[in-house]
Amino acid sequence: MVNKFVTKKSTPKKKGEETKEEKKPEKKERRIKSKFDKKSKKREKKKFFTKIIEERLEKSGYDTDPRIIRKKIILSSVVLAAVLSIAVIAMGVANDARLGIILLMLLSIWTLFLFLFYALLALIYCLLLDIKIYHRTKQIEEVLPDFLQLASANISAGMPIDRALWFAVRPKFGVLAVEIEEIAKATIAGEDLDKALINFSRKYDSKILKESISLIVAGIRAGGELSVLLNKISLNIQETKLMRKEISANVTTYVIFIGIATIVAAPILFALSTELLGVVKEITTQVEFDSGGVGRGFFSFDFSGESISKEDFMTFAIIIISISSFFSAAIISTIQRGNIKDGLKTIPFFIGIGLIIYFVALGLFSYALSGFF
Repeated sequence: MVNKFVTKKSTPKKKGEETKEEKKPEKKERRIKSKFDKKSKKREKKKFFTKIIEERLEKSGYDTDPRIIRKKIILSSVVLAAVLSIAVIAMGVANDARLGIILLMLLSIWTLFLFLFYALLALIYCLLLDIKIYHRTKQIEEVLPDFLQLASANISAGMPIDRALWFAVRPKFGVLAVEIEEIAKATIAGEDLDKALINFSRKYDSKILKESISLIVAGIRAGGELSVLLNKISLNIQETKLMRKEISANVTTYVIFIGIATIVAAPILFALSTELLGVVKEITTQVEFDSGGVGRGFFSFDFSGESISKEDFMTFAIIIISISSFFSAAIISTIQRGNIKDGLKTIPFFIGIGLIIYFVALGLFSYALSGFF
């Protein structure tokens, strides 16, 4: 009897051929991977809003979570929108405005103005961090020559480069001392010294620091006399500082001219114009005209029209003096130090002096011209 149930011989699988049961787990893995990739992309998109603040916080020396800063900015913008909404509702009720107009204004506040408040607060916070980073960079550039000289002396005494940099740290170096400590921790953890130095130079937007670190890294890789190299870098930095001081001294006449023209001459002329406008208006009101004009034929003058009020011209003068003082402080800072950020402290001083001179000159001219008219 021949057995009816004959088992089929299993044919060998060719390369690239897979059964349905083997394909199922691969499909599941692909789905899981695609979901994970989508989630990671969403996380990257969310992190994109905090990347700018995160980089600035790291460079400015603050150990703060950027997400906390973002939440604070959102909360502050919501508070501002709420205060503005309360003010709009109060004004609408006081003026008996329509409900539709009030609702439209509230809708615009919680959509457009909320976004504008958030963008403005984020911009202000980033600007403050940029100023902090700039001052840290200046502190590093000021103490860098002394640090390099001490490191050069340590290398001449027989220390290796990493220990020479570490033992050259002094408390008076401030930000540079903290950064050298971070470099030392990175090298102890196993990172190469040249890579740690390069990462340190990338944190600050300083041409002097980047060029100095690049020369030190090149000397480490080449294996030359690092003590001589560090000493020469220190001397070059000091010479560069002396040249900058000489350049700023040579342009002092331009600085004096811009300052006097902006915060002295312009306010006095605006005060004189304001007072003369009031005098001319008083003269025109006192003179009576039969037909509203003076003269005949082509050369006739009409005084019947409305002229510019003295209060409007004062507002215009205050705005122009403030703007010109702002830009003059920025120009003077650029001429003297090569950067506008150094002159941010002088901007309120320039604006205040210009407005004070304007109001003092206005009082003097009003007192002097009151005796003639």
